[in-house]
Amino acid sequence: MNIELLKKVGNVEQLAGIREAQLLRGRGQGIRMAEFHNAAGLRFSVMPDRCMDLYDLSYKGVNLAFLGKNGLSSPHAFNPFDSEFTEQWAAGALVTCGLDNVGDQAVQGGNYPTHGRISNIPASSFGTTARWEGERYVLRAEGEVHQAQIFGRHLSIRRTIETGMDEKVIRLRDVITNHEAEDEPYMLLYHFNFGYPLLQGDSLVRTTKMIQSPAIEGSADSIHMTEPEDGRPQELFFNETQSGDRACGVLYNERLELGVYVAYDTKNLPNFFQWKYMKSHDYVAALEPCNVTPLNRDDAAAAGKLAVLPAYSSVTNEIELGVLDGLQEIRAFIANL
Repeated sequence: MNIELLKKVGNVEQLAGIREAQLLRGRGQGIRMAEFHNAAGLRFSVMPDRCMDLYDLSYKGVNLAFLGKNGLSSPHAFNPFDSEFTEQWAAGALVTCGLDNVGDQAVQGGNYPTHGRISNIPASSFGTTARWEGERYVLRAEGEVHQAQIFGRHLSIRRTIETGMDEKVIRLRDVITNHEAEDEPYMLLYHFNFGYPLLQGDSLVRTTKMIQSPAIEGSADSIHMTEPEDGRPQELFFNETQSGDRACGVLYNERLELGVYVAYDTKNLPNFFQWKYMKSHDYVAALEPCNVTPLNRDDAAAAGKLAVLPAYSSVTNEIELGVLDGLQEIRAFIANL
């Protein structure tokens, strides 16, 4: 531990800590949350009742995340019917999509709701810790989310989320396991959502080397953001990564001297979507590592492109969500993409 640092504080929570809380009102009444803060100026909340996804995210008091107009709703109110998705979706800094579907509603062989079910499943054996590990003060949350079906699949995500006292990075590690005797198709997309004030008309998105194609007709410019526009349609871009074992997408604003990046291992996440919705009140840019090509389960199955997790096997995904502070840091990062 850092004894000289500890001599300067009465409680280390002056600098970094985790506070567990519960919402008392509104559609999210009863939802638990673990609120992280550290000395670097990073603040974020982990939602154990929603697949340990990230909701709030800010840096030095500046909001980075997009929070949807629905706000948080209890996972117990989840409705899988197609017409209900837009009535429920809360967004937030990270929404995990899967494991049965990640795109629009699919119906062949069952009911697979938009973006899947996993983000509406609470974690079991959830816990947090804040402690010295050598000279590093670590803030960590761990838990496991099971998506199971009687007479059918049983998949789980064992998730670890951590940062350090002086770090501008959130590290996410997922171990996805098939607990059944049969191979199981699975779809997984990490939906990182960013909003104002980081997102403005002069904000830009860059990525490592990727082959890009529009995923929605009319999608024309994945790099340049715009000011909000009433009634503007969404744009979506599909990217096939071409950068080896590690890939990255970054949203940044040089005028604000602030940016955020999502870096990920490509072994099990070979593709990447960029979602750009410049519509007033739904103003969001998303960076989305994934293991899918067509987003919809029906389309993926028809194309023979559903990823499969063999019986009793596991795969591991490691992702970094980091902040870039200052022009020098932003430009150096972009130059090394």
